[in-house]
Amino acid sequence: MSFRGNMKGGAFAAGLAAVFAALLLAPGAARARVVEKVAAVVGSNIILASEVEEKAAPLLQDLGRITDPTKRAARASALRREVLDRLIDDQLVSDQASELRLSVTPEQVDASIAEIKRQNNIDDKQLDDALRAQGMTMTAYRTDLRRQLLRFRVINVAVGSKVTITDEDVRSYYNRHYKGGASNTEVRASHIFLTIPENADAGAVAERQAFGKKLVERAAHEDFAKLAREYSDDAATRKEGGDLGYFGKDILPKPIEELVFSMNVGEVAGPVRADRGFHVIKLVDRKTVAAKPLGEVEDEIRMQLRQREMDKQTKAFLADLRKKSLVDIRY
Repeated sequence: MSFRGNMKGGAFAAGLAAVFAALLLAPGAARARVVEKVAAVVGSNIILASEVEEKAAPLLQDLGRITDPTKRAARASALRREVLDRLIDDQLVSDQASELRLSVTPEQVDASIAEIKRQNNIDDKQLDDALRAQGMTMTAYRTDLRRQLLRFRVINVAVGSKVTITDEDVRSYYNRHYKGGASNTEVRASHIFLTIPENADAGAVAERQAFGKKLVERAAHEDFAKLAREYSDDAATRKEGGDLGYFGKDILPKPIEELVFSMNVGEVAGPVRADRGFHVIKLVDRKTVAAKPLGEVEDEIRMQLRQREMDKQTKAFLADLRKKSLVDIRY
């Protein structure tokens, strides 16, 4: 369930609760007892497998279109791990919030819901109906929204205070892309992201790269968006068929940028390695945008540069939290 709000990514979706428990008959016991499986231990807290299943349920609904049982199982496993990683990050952030003495009040959750309704032009009944359609209660929605608000506050304090975009940074970007009435080229691309598991050996990396090459071949005669929805590990763009929208230079990692801006419209290329995995790229469109004066785009450039640096620093912050904490994954 997602509504546009004032926080990047919106509220973390939750779906129908799925009970994931084992019934074990203890020796000498007269009846079975329910034993919850632990998905991960984070410090002194545990994440239950049932929590993972609950959060993963909406993501798993579309797996029926993958006809190959092996591929379907692999995709389901990857989605569950994606959800578990997010829950681990949320718990680490929650622990950090306690250390920083940060909290989110019910009134702040109310204000956020009011803003979400305003931006989406919906009333209380429409929100309730939308939540019910997703098998979600208002209580669960408020809990998830509170978690997202708390995450936002922690990241803003721990990371945001370290991110500074100077006037020189803005001018430098402007000079590279807009200066002097020159035209600014923007491209629109889609991608399929294939993550490389943490601590993967050379064989696992080669396997992901080989799969990326196979996807490039398939994209020659299959719908790229459909392939992205089935195989991409990028949760942010998967539902939109991997669409990255329009962007200029200095937005994506250099290896991807260099590839994209050298491609022809309609071409599919890759896999190219960047960050945590391989990317298969399709160039959808290329356009020329007339240059605007610095004063008209200054705020937009500053926000863009700040968001890019925030994303980079947030990844480093979460990785550092994991290194400093006991994280034992068992699922």
